[in-house]
Amino acid sequence: MTPRVQATAVEKHWTDTSGLRPTTFSAEAGELVVVQGRSGSGKSTLLAIIAGLCPAGSGEVVIDGSPIAAVSRTWERVTFVPQTLALADELTLRENIADAARSATAQDVQALLVALDLADLADRPPSAVSMGQQQRAAVARALVSSPLVLLADEPTSHQDASHSLAVVDALRAAAARGTTVIVATHEHIFEATATQILALE
Repeated sequence: MTPRVQATAVEKHWTDTSGLRPTTFSAEAGELVVVQGRSGSGKSTLLAIIAGLCPAGSGEVVIDGSPIAAVSRTWERVTFVPQTLALADELTLRENIADAARSATAQDVQALLVALDLADLADRPPSAVSMGQQQRAAVARALVSSPLVLLADEPTSHQDASHSLAVVDALRAAAARGTTVIVATHEHIFEATATQILALE
């Protein structure tokens, strides 16, 4: 069976001491992969390459059997929760989430708002809520389309313990439904639910 994501000798250097060393891994549908490593080891770079946001210096990434250059850039295929959350402030949290997937129902959006403890804040703009609440809205925005691949860069960095668990549970549930979830993180909270841990040097 073809892996959902296959990275082969993917490499990208920013300086002599930071960047992604040659990295090879594969992930199947429904896996939750945790990417770990020191600052500068290339965790964010790897996710950006898989998302098609920056080219690899060498190597190849294939999604569902197609090189990333040929993968259509639809939110239903590959979604990304970056560290810079990029929510639209002219929209409410509910609208930011709903706008990410035309096929999503109001019930889909509401279920995510409840799961991520945002229901009481749903009609506020991002500027009227905390960074932690914005981050959970960005996670919900990535989840709402049930994508083939979901990439998340430090998705619990602004969360307290209980809300970190809510994020982990939401991403684990997405994997259980068949999404391949790849999380770059310094934290250990995802380790118990990971199907594989990719340690970058």
